[in-house]
Amino acid sequence: MNKNGISLILFSFLLCACQQQQKKTDYPLFSEQKEPDKGEKAVIQGKIRNLQVYPHVRDIKLILPDFSLMGEEHLLPIDSSGSFRFEVYPVVPREFSLTPIQDRLLIAPGDSLYIEHDFADFMHTRITGRGAEVNHQIVQFRNNYLGRFNFDFQNSYHDFRKLCDQQLNDTQEKLKLFQAEHNTTELFDRWAEKQVKIDYFTALMFYPFQYYLRTSEAFTERDAYYSFIPQLEETIDRTIIMTDYYNLVERLNMLKLRGTDPMPKASDVPFSPKESIHLLYQSTDNPFLAQFTVASYLSVETRANSTQTIDVEEEELQTMINDSFLRAMLQKEYNRVKNYVANPRIFSDAVMENNRTEITGAAVLPGDSVNVLKRLVEVNSGKALYVDVWAPWCHPCLTEMPYSQELYDHFEGEPLTFVYLCMGGSREQWQDVIASYALSGLHIYLSESEWLDLMKRFHIKGIPHYLLFNTEGVMIDFGGHLRPGNPETKAAIERALHT
Repeated sequence: MNKNGISLILFSFLLCACQQQQKKTDYPLFSEQKEPDKGEKAVIQGKIRNLQVYPHVRDIKLILPDFSLMGEEHLLPIDSSGSFRFEVYPVVPREFSLTPIQDRLLIAPGDSLYIEHDFADFMHTRITGRGAEVNHQIVQFRNNYLGRFNFDFQNSYHDFRKLCDQQLNDTQEKLKLFQAEHNTTELFDRWAEKQVKIDYFTALMFYPFQYYLRTSEAFTERDAYYSFIPQLEETIDRTIIMTDYYNLVERLNMLKLRGTDPMPKASDVPFSPKESIHLLYQSTDNPFLAQFTVASYLSVETRANSTQTIDVEEEELQTMINDSFLRAMLQKEYNRVKNYVANPRIFSDAVMENNRTEITGAAVLPGDSVNVLKRLVEVNSGKALYVDVWAPWCHPCLTEMPYSQELYDHFEGEPLTFVYLCMGGSREQWQDVIASYALSGLHIYLSESEWLDLMKRFHIKGIPHYLLFNTEGVMIDFGGHLRPGNPETKAAIERALHT
C-alpha cells in the first residue's frame, strides 16, 4: 500500500473518529495515577522435589508477559525444602511462565494454584487448587503439541503459507482428539483453540521479515498473503491474554502504519503520533484489539524510556483506552519510566550490583567476574560509555555499523568510549566484521558465561541492543531505540556527556 492510499484511509478513520460520541474513562489521567489498579490477588505456590538432580538451578522465576516485552518478573531463591510462594495480580485470565517448571500456564484473579514438580520426573507436574483443572490439561496438551510451524523461511510465500495451513488443519484435528479423550473444560478449549491459531498467525506474520533476511528479495505478494488478517483480528480478545499477543500486535501495527514490509526505516513512517493512534484505533472492528493496538504503539515509546506521546495525548487516550487490563499494564509502564528518568541511578546500581558490598558486607565479589560492564565502567572512570551488543549473524546489527562509525567520528575527542560486545559467531567472523566496517572503539568477544550474564542482568531479549552510561558510570538509557542510525541517539549521548 502506498503512502497516498494510507493517507486517504487515515482521513476516513479520523472523520469517523470525530463523528463518534466517545466518553472519557473513569480512570485518572496517566500522569495523575500513582499506582495501577491491580484487582484481585492470585496465589501460586508449590514444591520442587529432588533438587539434587539439577544443583545449578537456584532460583524459580515467574513471569507475567506485558508490554515491556521483558514481562513482570518475580524471582525467588529455591530454599532447601524446594518450597516457593508467589502472590500476583493478573487483572484478567492470562498466561504466565514458571521457570524451570512450565513455560505456559494460566492464572486468573482469585486463583490459588499449588504446583508440585519433580526434577527426577520432568514430564509430570501435579497441580491442585482453584484453576488446577485447566492447567493440568494445558500441561498434558503441550507435552504432545506439535503445531510449531517450523518451516524453511526460504520457501516462497505461497509454499510457506500452504505448509502453515496444512499444519494448522493437522493440529486442529489432534486437538479435537485430545478434547474428546480428556473430556476437556470449556476454559481449556478456549485457550487451546486460541493457542493453535495464535501460533499459526505468528508464523505467518514473521515470515516476510525472515524471508527478506535470507534472500534480500522484496516481498511483493502482500494482498494475497495477508488475507488472514481479519481472522487474526477476531482471535485477539480479553477472555485470555496470550503471551504472543504482544509481539503479534506490534508486527500488525507496523504493517498498518508503515504499509511496508519487511525492513521499514524510520523515514518511512508518514504519520505523527496523534495520527498513528487514531489510525490504529479505527483500523479494526474489534473494540479490545483497537485499544490493544494503541497501547502497544505507546509501549514502544515507554520501552525507549519515554512517555512523551502519553503526556501530550493523554486527554485523547482517556476516550480510547478503557479496558482495565490494558490501563493497568500501560500505567505500570508509564510509572516505571517516570521513576527511572527521575533517578536512573537506582536501577543502574541494581543491575550493576554496585550496592552489593553494602548489602552483603563482602569485600570480594566472585559473582562479578562475568559482569563485563562493571569492569568497563571502572576502567573508564570519568568517561561516558556507548555500548553496542551485537553478533555477526545479526543482520539488523550489521546494518547499523556504518552509522556507528559516523557517531564515533562525530564525538571524537570527547570523554566517550564506544564499546562493542560480540555475543555470538566465531572469533574469525567477529574479526571480519570489525575489519569490514573499519570500526573504531573497544571490541570484546564475550565468552558464553559473559554474554549469558549480560542478557540476564540487563533483561536483553534481542539484539541489537544498546546501553548508555554517563560520565559518573550511571546507565541513563538502554534499548533498541539507541541504535546509531536514530537521529535522537546523538542527543542522548550529548546528555550522557553533560549529566
